[in-house]
Amino acid sequence: MNRNAFLKELRRELDVLPFEERENAVTYYEEYFDEAGPAQEQETIAGLGTPAEIAAELKVGYAVNQPPKTPREGAVKVWMIILAIFAAPFALPLAIALAAIIFSLFIVIISVIFSIGVTAFALILSGIVIIIAGFAVIAASPATTLFFLGSGAAILGIGALFGYCTYIVATKLMGAFARLLGRILDKVKARKSS
Repeated sequence: MNRNAFLKELRRELDVLPFEERENAVTYYEEYFDEAGPAQEQETIAGLGTPAEIAAELKVGYAVNQPPKTPREGAVKVWMIILAIFAAPFALPLAIALAAIIFSLFIVIISVIFSIGVTAFALILSGIVIIIAGFAVIAASPATTLFFLGSGAAILGIGALFGYCTYIVATKLMGAFARLLGRILDKVKARKSS
């Protein structure tokens, strides 16, 4: 592998990162090769490791250091870390066991977020149905209509609050989970290097 092939593969491995992050990383390694010089190209490549290993470290660093802005972004960061763990060079049985634990935690987090979201949806839908029912009985009893409208509005508000909580919980849990995975990967690397 030569310099150009190395940088091309590194860029391909980093395609999940934002453009600016990816270009900064590739520019850094281009400068690294420039400083080493053409005569030291193969030694530089051997010393750096594979582009997949470098990309795995950069992805984990990005995922851990940048808090997610949306739940989807948090989930993407969690998957980037999981993929980085598999790209890291350590024993396959340990990787499989660690991946099973991580996947289980991820499923639990997704389940909690899903249950809060379903509760929010059910409350919002119930509030709308109660408000419609209030309008349906307006001719029979104005007092009952007011009760239904007030109850429906309250339930609708609670549902909106649950929806907002779903968004906040999803964002925070995914960010915390990504940081946890980053710490695990750092500990695995520390043990391997010592």
